[in-house]
Amino acid sequence: MKAIKLLFICVLTFTAVSCQWDINLNKVNGNGNVVTEERDNIRDFDRVKGSAGLQVFLKEGKEQKVVVEADDNLMAVIETYVEDGMLRIGVDGNIGRASSKKVFVTYTTLNEVRASSGSHVIVEDEIKNEDITLDASSGAMLEASVFSKKLYLEASSGANVEVTGKTKELRSKASSGGHINAENVLSAVCNARASSGGHIQVNVKDKLEAKATSGGQIDYYGDPSVKSENKNYSGDVRKM
Repeated sequence: MKAIKLLFICVLTFTAVSCQWDINLNKVNGNGNVVTEERDNIRDFDRVKGSAGLQVFLKEGKEQKVVVEADDNLMAVIETYVEDGMLRIGVDGNIGRASSKKVFVTYTTLNEVRASSGSHVIVEDEIKNEDITLDASSGAMLEASVFSKKLYLEASSGANVEVTGKTKELRSKASSGGHINAENVLSAVCNARASSGGHIQVNVKDKLEAKATSGGQIDYYGDPSVKSENKNYSGDVRKM
């Protein structure tokens, strides 16, 4: 019996170690030697998406450019390419420990920014455009300042969107624990939808249409006329 127990423990230990070994095999750890590299053939984009836990910094300029700062052995797995007008920034595989995994983007015009999979995307200059879309998902963080006629915000799966600025029309949607902080975005009219633990903060001057369901919460600042659709649901719409 003792021999059987010992064999069972050995099998469990081997299985656990093997699983850990397999997991580590799929990750590339940085070697600590941080270098910078400018990427070639990056042009003709007006949308950007960051993913895979990378830090992405966006800045307006006269020419489009992408510079990667990372451990030199990670350069081969950090991908930057343009597809259908969108600059996609991600990783071929998985990065473990890293001294740096930053991507610096210079854009000439910008109307859409997306962040996913634990990435942190920061737009350093105010985005000015007719229509602007900001979207974060899967634990990502997106920070931006905007000036637009129409602004579309979305956060899902524990992601966060932090925005400042001004827009005429704001449409916002938060779900599955996503959080949108647009308290410092002055909007004339706003349509807000929060569900499944999503949380939205908005600042509205004239008119607000709000719907909160399944534990969703909408907090609004200002004195707009309000049409709320949370009466028969377990959500909350509150004036702050």
